[in-house]
Amino acid sequence: MSKDRRVGPAERTQVLGLLGNAFEAGVLPVGDYDARVAAVGTATHASQLRLQISDLPSAYAWGESTVTVTEPPAGAGRIALILGIASVPLSICGIGLVLGLLAVIASRTPGPRRGVSAALIGRVFGVIGMALSLAALAAFFFAWRGQTGP
Repeated sequence: MSKDRRVGPAERTQVLGLLGNAFEAGVLPVGDYDARVAAVGTATHASQLRLQISDLPSAYAWGESTVTVTEPPAGAGRIALILGIASVPLSICGIGLVLGLLAVIASRTPGPRRGVSAALIGRVFGVIGMALSLAALAAFFFAWRGQTGP
């Protein structure tokens, strides 16, 4: 016997779409449609969703999909943090621009957004490193141009 799996908003939205299609086609009366929509809104398991569409024609069958949650690559936040921190002192020679950009890219991995993480700190340091690098390059350019004359 298989365990009844929990459902989330994506599965409820799919079933609500099927019920809406059935209602628009005239398969469901208004009262029945309203009751089923309310039941889908409070459903927590797949069996509760299947119950709401079980008596509908096969055109309104729900193809359950297994939703896989992708975890961010291990250490992605740590890599962003290291690159971001390294970009700040290396901004004097312009390398901080590249390291800062890499830190921002590494920090954009999908994952849970809960509070302050290593990836977020790496992103902030990366942006600071890029800004300091641009300022250092501008200062070098103006200093070089000032020595060569007008």
